[in-house]
Amino acid sequence: MASVCFKVLAFILMIAFGYLMKARHILQQEDSQILMKIIINITMPAALISGFRTFSIDVSLFFALAIGFGMNLLLLAAGWIYSVRKDGETRALYLLNTPSYNIGNFVLPFVQGFLPSSAVLCLCMFDAGNNPFGAGITYSAACSVSGGSQRLSIRHILRTLFHSPPFLAYFIMLVLYLPGIRLPDEFFDLCTLFGQGNAFLAMFTLGLIFEWHLTREDLREVAQILGLRYFLCLATAAVVFLITPFDLVIRQTLCLCLIGPVTTLAIPFGLSCGCKQSMIAALSSVSMAASFVLSLISLLLWA
Repeated sequence: MASVCFKVLAFILMIAFGYLMKARHILQQEDSQILMKIIINITMPAALISGFRTFSIDVSLFFALAIGFGMNLLLLAAGWIYSVRKDGETRALYLLNTPSYNIGNFVLPFVQGFLPSSAVLCLCMFDAGNNPFGAGITYSAACSVSGGSQRLSIRHILRTLFHSPPFLAYFIMLVLYLPGIRLPDEFFDLCTLFGQGNAFLAMFTLGLIFEWHLTREDLREVAQILGLRYFLCLATAAVVFLITPFDLVIRQTLCLCLIGPVTTLAIPFGLSCGCKQSMIAALSSVSMAASFVLSLISLLLWA
């Protein structure tokens, strides 16, 4: 418990440090654009690659991959339908923040700290189904609506995906690992070194773009987006835990994944789609706080 609380506290301090840098005029909010480019093109791909160091596929855990992919698909469809009458930038917020999960930086510490080591493999399989959405599919869908004239198509999705460095890193590594090709440890050491800065840069940038001034309408929109997300996630987690015949550790791991926060990639992708910066920051910070509370409650109930 102490290690998880420390990690969450560290994230809060990173956000506060970014906000302090802006408040003291050491950095400007516009500087976040440069940091976002570093995250998308360098640190996030490196972090994804380093996660493949211990990656292995177990046929019995393929349902975790299916749940990760299927739940993202459900959330994306829900965000698309619920926001159909809203303006392009608001629709983009729904499509970026209703689906996708921050597994590596948030859920993994809970799994490592409270569950057996075998749970990590289940988490990796869930993340294998989750990553394509956070790395490009939701961004592609958001791009198709934020401009107001571009239609979503398979061709557009594929073009956006394969121009996304995080997705390319994930796709290439998966293609290599499926036939059993393993890269040298030195390569993973290098990627780990670069990827270690990803969490700090993401949280720091969140503080840099954070704004306290939200209109009543913006607050209502944030509540609706996260309300839709967590209603569906909690309902699915309850079904997985109470009805499915999987082992207890697997069910617990999947529940922690399902109530995880929105991926940090929603921040740079939201800025790229022209979404309001204050709402992007609010969605990310409130989502992390909500997932932290829900995860602690779940673990206490299981104890």
